[in-house]
Amino acid sequence: MRAAWSLILAALIACTPAFADTSLGPEEISSVDELALSVAAYFPKVQGPVTEVQGNKVSIGLGAKDGLKPNMVLSVWRDGKEILHPVTKAVIGRAEDEVGTVEITGVTESASTAVVKRKVLDPQPGDRARISPRKISIAILPLREDRPDIIQTLGERLNEFGRFEVLAQPKVTAFLKDKKQRDATLVREMGNAFVLDAVVTVSILSSEGKYLTTSRIFYTDEMKPLDTIVSMLSLSTKRDAFGEVRPFFAPVVVPAAAAAPKEAKMPDLPLQARYVALADLDGDGALEYVFSDAKKLAVYRLESAGWKEVWTESVPSKEKSMQQVAIVAADINGNGRPEIFVTRMLDGRPSSYAVELQDGSYRRIAEVPGFLRALMVPGRGEVLIGQASTPEAFFSGEVREYVWSGGTYAPGAPLQLPKEANVYNFILGNLGDQRPLLVLLDSDNRLAVYAGDTAVWRSEEKYYTVDTTVVLPPSGVDSVVGRVPGDLEIATATGAADSVRDRQVKITGRMLVCDIDGNGTEEIVLPKNTSLGLLGGYKAGTLEGLGWTGSRLEPRWVVKDPPGPVLDIQVMRRESGKIAVYALVQTSGGVFSRNKFRLERYEGK
Repeated sequence: MRAAWSLILAALIACTPAFADTSLGPEEISSVDELALSVAAYFPKVQGPVTEVQGNKVSIGLGAKDGLKPNMVLSVWRDGKEILHPVTKAVIGRAEDEVGTVEITGVTESASTAVVKRKVLDPQPGDRARISPRKISIAILPLREDRPDIIQTLGERLNEFGRFEVLAQPKVTAFLKDKKQRDATLVREMGNAFVLDAVVTVSILSSEGKYLTTSRIFYTDEMKPLDTIVSMLSLSTKRDAFGEVRPFFAPVVVPAAAAAPKEAKMPDLPLQARYVALADLDGDGALEYVFSDAKKLAVYRLESAGWKEVWTESVPSKEKSMQQVAIVAADINGNGRPEIFVTRMLDGRPSSYAVELQDGSYRRIAEVPGFLRALMVPGRGEVLIGQASTPEAFFSGEVREYVWSGGTYAPGAPLQLPKEANVYNFILGNLGDQRPLLVLLDSDNRLAVYAGDTAVWRSEEKYYTVDTTVVLPPSGVDSVVGRVPGDLEIATATGAADSVRDRQVKITGRMLVCDIDGNGTEEIVLPKNTSLGLLGGYKAGTLEGLGWTGSRLEPRWVVKDPPGPVLDIQVMRRESGKIAVYALVQTSGGVFSRNKFRLERYEGK
């Protein structure tokens, strides 16, 4: 099939030389809905700071997690004079001074580099860069007259997103009348005629009962494509795909091992670890690894000689009894340096704190009651969410977004979530449907997919992430004593006495979403460990990537050979642009040795 696609693509390029700048391999896109989502991904609503300027090169505090891709063009502006109320003279806003535009040249997970395209003022750190939040005026330009229904449907889907104002196809048809040469010059001409921001040229060729579709995205003031999407459409859409809640039966044929991320060997860790978070904490472009053994944090770097300790948390004596139950790193206060968020049990109550590198030292910058977690939200990037806890309910009240305000993280608007959701047991993702879907791991370790507040699918299989278990004493949450198992034994409810089991509260292990193969559709990534049953704990694990078919989740790839149960996972985009999945794994030390811990890295293709 790949060979057939290559031959057809070569023929297509030969027929349309004006559009032959870039060619990407055919994406695993089978519907017009998915193609529309891929196009929309190039126009995220984002805004971030200019962090550094060197001549005509600038650094921006936005990256792949915010939806940025190379060749995107952002406008740059600066806060201008204050705008005063004509009567009260109160400040009601600020004017915006245009600085110019920049084109993205390189992207990491949380930052990007760009070159100045158009300059009105000299850019400087503190300026703001953004892709316009207003509707994008766009037209779809067919290069061939085959399958006008695909062109029409693509325009309809883009309009439905609310992000675009799509030029009506009758106007496009009238514009193309008597134009014999359909090439890149039409992009600028059409942009001027209809005041467009962008044009998507589409060429369609029939191939083995499907349609090889080449879509190139242009800014109307340029002749160079922003990017190219080559897809094989079967014309099956995901519209109205939701039916009754159906169980998932694992397919007989498991995806080939070649589809799974490839392992990159890393040395054993020099410390015990239960949780891991990854981020460039000091802004130097190198990755820091944050580990927690449930009692304290430690920051390491991986160098050619092995692991190098950067910092270990000094825990105050009054907090020696704390049990850390979750860690994550994200830049929520917007200063360009990710914070480390820790949720812990202390003095019988859950609470959280944030640590940040300031003036060369890691310091606590805020403490917040209750639980905190960073959530990747489609179209927005990472946001901080949290939930309260009361003596009556361990997870109490609504899950809310938290924002940096007044030197701390303050609760804001609630999230509209299913009743069985808590702050830790769900994720959101662009899984290939028309709207983001919510995937939840329920109390029985089964996956559930929600559209709104309705479950549209629930798995029959159980997915054992490694949960954190907190034991509540009989008097309730006010006297919680967090159980930290000896030698980081994994706490589970199995095998516990009834009196203890009734007082155990489970905090769900981590699930993540990422577009590991770069096809514009995200997958669910989670561990699937093998339970020891009544003995408690886990003896082995796998790492799975699950894709949404429109009616259920199915395995897209499986990593079968981690050397032990997977305790925690992380996903990062490396400098090469490839997605890497990191798995924190516990390996058995045998009868006379302590268990060891290793961070395994699996890189996408």
